[in-house]
Amino acid sequence: MSNQKKYDAICIGQVVQDIMVTDIPEDALNRESDTVLAGQVLLASGGDAVNEACMMARLGNRSALLTRLDKRNVGEMICGDLVKEGVDTSLLIRPDDCKNFSTVVVVKKDGTHTFLEGPGENFMLKMSDIDLSVFEETRAVTAGSIYGLGELDTGGLAVIFKKARAEGAITLADMNFDTEGLGPHAIDSVYPHTDYLMPSYEEAVYVTGEKEPDKIADVFLAAGVKNVVLKMGGEGCFFKNAGKRFFTDPYEIDPVDTTGCGDNFVAAFLHCLLKGMAPEECAEFACAAGALNSQGIGAHHYIQSEEQIRQFMASAGKRELCRK
Repeated sequence: MSNQKKYDAICIGQVVQDIMVTDIPEDALNRESDTVLAGQVLLASGGDAVNEACMMARLGNRSALLTRLDKRNVGEMICGDLVKEGVDTSLLIRPDDCKNFSTVVVVKKDGTHTFLEGPGENFMLKMSDIDLSVFEETRAVTAGSIYGLGELDTGGLAVIFKKARAEGAITLADMNFDTEGLGPHAIDSVYPHTDYLMPSYEEAVYVTGEKEPDKIADVFLAAGVKNVVLKMGGEGCFFKNAGKRFFTDPYEIDPVDTTGCGDNFVAAFLHCLLKGMAPEECAEFACAAGALNSQGIGAHHYIQSEEQIRQFMASAGKRELCRK
C-alpha cells in the first residue's frame, strides 16, 4: 500500500457490541423451562464501520474508525478489540453521555440471523465531532451504512464525501434499511459525491422502486453515483458504471453465519481498488470474502488474511447462474 497518506481508509458509521448466539431451539422463548442450552455464545465488536475497518486491517491496510464510542465497559471492550485488530483508534469520539447499543444476534440453522437490538444514547456521529482536515490524510472514505448515520444522512455525509474527493480520496458508501422512515430520496445529496455505492439488492429496490439490476443501477448513475455494485447475497453481485456492466457468480457454500458478510464484501472490494485492480477482479475477490466469512461465527472474525481468501478462491466451486 502507498505510504503517501496516513490512512488507506477511514471508516465512518455505527459501532455495536454483538452477542452471538447459535443453535437455540425455535421455541426457546415459549418453553416452560427458563434455561435453554445454546451451541455458542460469542461476545464481539460489530457494526458495519467496525467490520469494514477490521477487515481492511486484516487485509494489510492502514484503517481508522471514525465514530462515537462510549466510555463504559462496552466501549472499553470494543476499543480493546479494535487495537488488537490493528485499527487506528485516534479518530474515535468518546463523549461522556454516549452509550453504544448491544445486539443479540440469533444465528439460525441456515446461517441467516435475527437481530435483537438494545437501546443506545447519543451514539450517532455529528458534524461538530469531525475535523474535515483528516480526510486530507486518507486514500479512501467508507460510510457504512447510509440510512443509519443520523444527521450525517441528511447533508453531513455529502460534505464529507465532497471534501474527501477534493483531496483525491475514493468515496464508498454501503447502505442500510430505512428504519427511521427518512424516505427513498433522503440520501440524494450524497450520490453526486459517491464513487462507489454498494447497497444490498433489497435496499436498492426500496430506494429506486426498480427490481431489475440494470434499472436499479441506472437510477443511481443518473443521480450522480460513478459506480454501482449491487450485493445480491447467494446470487453474487452486479456491477455497472457508464462504460461497463457485469454479473459475478457466487461461490458454492453452505453458510454457517451470514452476519457481516456484506461488510466483508465492501472491505475486500475496496482493498482491491486501492491495489489498482479492475472492477471484475475487485468483485471476484469481494464475493469470495463474503462467502468465506460465512463459514465461521461472527461478523469479522473468520477471515485472517488476503492469502486465506486467495486459497478459498482457488479451491471453492462457483455456482453458474444464467443471466442476461
